[in-house]
Amino acid sequence: MKTIIGRSAGIITISSQQSIQEAGCLMKDHRIGCLIVVNEQQEFVGLVTERDIATWVAEPTMTACETPISEIMTEDVISCVPGTPASQTREIMAKNRIRHLPVVKQGVLVGMLSIRDLMGQQLIEDRAAAEEVAMLSNCLQSIDLAEAGDIVAKEAPKLFQAERCMLALYRDGDTEADPELESQHECVRPRDCFRQTLESGEIPGEEAVLLETVPPECSKLNASGPRMLIPINLPSVEDQTTEGNGGLSGYLCMCGLNASIAANEDLLSYKAKLAKKILTSHLTNATRYHQARLASLTDALTGIGSRKMLEDSLEAEIVRSHRYDNPFSIAIIDLDNFKTINDVLGHATGDDALKKLAESMKTVLRTLDVLARYGGDEFVVLMPETSLPEAQIVLERICDEVHEIRLPQDTPITVSCGIAPCLPGQDRTPSDVIRRADLALYEAKNSGRDCVRVWNQTLGKRLNTDDLDIGKVKELQRRVAGLSEKAEKMFMQSIWGMVKALEARNSHAENHSANVMGFATGIAKGMEVGPKHIDIIRRAAMLHDIGNIGVPDDIMTKPGQLTRSERQIVEQHPVIAERILATMNFLEHEMAIVRHHHEKWNGGGYPDGLSKETIPQGSRIIAVADTLDALTSNRPYGEVLSLNGAIKIVVDASGYDFDPEVVNGLLCWIEDRGKALNKTPDLMTAADLLESQRQEDLDVAEPAKALVKSLA
Repeated sequence: MKTIIGRSAGIITISSQQSIQEAGCLMKDHRIGCLIVVNEQQEFVGLVTERDIATWVAEPTMTACETPISEIMTEDVISCVPGTPASQTREIMAKNRIRHLPVVKQGVLVGMLSIRDLMGQQLIEDRAAAEEVAMLSNCLQSIDLAEAGDIVAKEAPKLFQAERCMLALYRDGDTEADPELESQHECVRPRDCFRQTLESGEIPGEEAVLLETVPPECSKLNASGPRMLIPINLPSVEDQTTEGNGGLSGYLCMCGLNASIAANEDLLSYKAKLAKKILTSHLTNATRYHQARLASLTDALTGIGSRKMLEDSLEAEIVRSHRYDNPFSIAIIDLDNFKTINDVLGHATGDDALKKLAESMKTVLRTLDVLARYGGDEFVVLMPETSLPEAQIVLERICDEVHEIRLPQDTPITVSCGIAPCLPGQDRTPSDVIRRADLALYEAKNSGRDCVRVWNQTLGKRLNTDDLDIGKVKELQRRVAGLSEKAEKMFMQSIWGMVKALEARNSHAENHSANVMGFATGIAKGMEVGPKHIDIIRRAAMLHDIGNIGVPDDIMTKPGQLTRSERQIVEQHPVIAERILATMNFLEHEMAIVRHHHEKWNGGGYPDGLSKETIPQGSRIIAVADTLDALTSNRPYGEVLSLNGAIKIVVDASGYDFDPEVVNGLLCWIEDRGKALNKTPDLMTAADLLESQRQEDLDVAEPAKALVKSLA
């Protein structure tokens, strides 16, 4: 019998003086492929295999019964000593291309290893390692990022019987900055030392690395090798509503590994790979949860705190104030005349005003103060451990800073501020203190705006009566704003009727505006334009040809080519449209798009000869949508093309007449619609695209009906 790993058994040997025939019989009887050859003192002197015997048989001059085994045995035998790690024995056998490896101690054979034995042992070790690593995932239950990091630093070293561990992950791998996540277990290594290790380049690639020693700094702190470094790379978060959402990368560093575990490098590497996958998966989930929570606590427009963050902070501060009897103040800051800014300067400028206001306030506030956007144009500042007089000084400084802000056309902005204190023993919910600050803000608005008002008992008695309910006042403000919005919709409904009547003059232009709206909306979606801007583009597409009312019918319906003077008349229709809409302040963005929807990317369009990005994006989109409908509709001056033929013409004009980004948006939209309709672009029609868009957004196909429905 032969010896295998983990099981003792007898070893089949043969004397060097016995014959080859006897060796062959022994192999046959015991079903083995090799024999150990010993001398008279039973010392290991060689090895004979089936191959040796087969080679000898090929020599006809020798006889098996007379020739001693010493004539054909291998004397210079590769062997190992007891206790050689399995990984090393596998390496020896692979290097020397042998299938059996004798185990020799002081010249005496004590065992025999075969490749089959090692494979079986490796399978057992790998299975045990996998089960051990799987147990790690059971420990990683928390999705809180900091807590998850602490659990990793505590549990991961157990897999390798390591004494110390440190986990450090950096944003975008920037080791110059502080770690985004740092956890230690029994490790007292200074952060700078770990950063120097990472920057030294001692960790190549993405695989775990086993190092025999620890850095000198660690050695001084009684750390010892062997040491393992496992690289951890967490993907970036797709949602970019908050700053600093790049990927995290760094290392899990463990030292003082168990010597026997470190000796089996293959098994160590296998466990490290499994552990890395589990740790990466769990930390990625924890990171995503962390970022999602940050996003919910951050206002997407201004980057400051959200209303939820304010409510959470205010509840905690009320509890702290009651427990320790610490004062705090809260202020509501309202941007004066915000609707006028939006109406006169545009919504983009309004958004910019909110951003600048938030940045200005941050420069005045302390680190411990909480600044949050409470509503559309309202901000709230929570000032812990701050009395009313102190809070008033802070708000006066904010007002001074705001006076320095300038919008387009050198337009200044102002704010009105209301401040209220927390009343220990009275305030039980955030709404209690918010209401008092709201009363103070109302007083500031009534005092002419651009001022700070502080709540007091007199103010409370004067305003907190049945005759004046701030909540009802704000509700009425919202209703008035809603009436204004409905009035705008009713106006758009009337305009749509005018557009349809205008198209009725020309049978070839029937449904042109609706088609251009459909194409323009789809292209904008293919370009991933925001919903707010899509609404502007849709309205501009509705109005883009309203200026044709000033073009004579005989020119509009002329089948042949226009004369130069006729062409000049037609080219005035964008300017006429702008004049028609000039008194409608709420259509400011749409007017600019309508005026320039016939400009060309190369500057050869009209009426102003704009080029490239100087043309409003909406105009560039409508230019492609207008051309696409003209090519696929029945017109007196050209044949009707298939959708595929029209697309080819548009693509050919990309970078010349049309913005390449818009053309690419068109192709993306068509591809997306093709998947939804299960059709390839060459089988789709313009009607397919428009019908698909109508199903997705009823406002495109029937804007009047949709507007009436919204008014109901």
